[in-house]
Amino acid sequence: MHAMSDATQGSDPGTARTPLLWGVVLPLALILIILVGDILEGPKTAFVGVLAVVPMLAAVFAGPAGTALVGGITWGSALVFGLIAEDGHSPAQYVRLTIIAVVSLLAVLASRARVRNEEASARAFRDAALAQQLRVQAHTDELTGLRNRRGIREWAGAETDAVSTVAVVDCDGLKAVNDEHGHLAGDAYLRVIAERLTGALASDDAVARWGGDEFLVMVRLPQDRAVPVLERLRETIATHPVSLGGTLVAASVSIGASEWRPGEPLDLALKRADAALYDAKESGRNRVSCHA
Repeated sequence: MHAMSDATQGSDPGTARTPLLWGVVLPLALILIILVGDILEGPKTAFVGVLAVVPMLAAVFAGPAGTALVGGITWGSALVFGLIAEDGHSPAQYVRLTIIAVVSLLAVLASRARVRNEEASARAFRDAALAQQLRVQAHTDELTGLRNRRGIREWAGAETDAVSTVAVVDCDGLKAVNDEHGHLAGDAYLRVIAERLTGALASDDAVARWGGDEFLVMVRLPQDRAVPVLERLRETIATHPVSLGGTLVAASVSIGASEWRPGEPLDLALKRADAALYDAKESGRNRVSCHA
């Protein structure tokens, strides 16, 4: 969190200069313009009362310290200018100074309230962004970037209004990859399989890392129409070896599928898909098996 704050503060110097320009430099320039206008207009202190708007301008952009600085300079300018003016000792001069002092104090309080509101809004935005990030992480498999079990169950919970097909996909050769090339190569192998599964599905289908060397695929089609999709997916993986550090490794998957009917608990469809996957493995792997 500290690193995030430091990076945010130091990432855009222009953002830090904006309050200084609009909240301090511009009000001070306005003081000069008003005083010059007063000299040109005459009598000399008639226009000085307009200085009361300067701290209010500073409060819109500057922080409390900058607003207080502008207010002090505004009040001091009115005092000095009034002393050298023709009616510098008139009651109107004291009224103007009092008004400027009161307005400056109110401007500082307003600036403080604005800064607190901006900080609260920024905190709320950061908290919302962090909550969203944590939610995504909680529903995402770290290795492959796919949905995890929680993520796919949440997705499936919103997709129960039509017949779908649930398929458990098992990587046939992961153990051999781990044994021969190491677990880092095995992780790379799983990432490639995940990419191929995702690329072979339509945008309204879903794929998740179910655990270990298993993936879960959900196709929004009845089983008879989903089987050709799963066969194409299996063939795509089997006909393209995976490159691991320059070495081509054969890849294949066994798939067990079952139809998931509206209103049926997902676990029942998964149980049938697991049984179908067992049949696919027992029948020699690298094939699609279905249970109704």
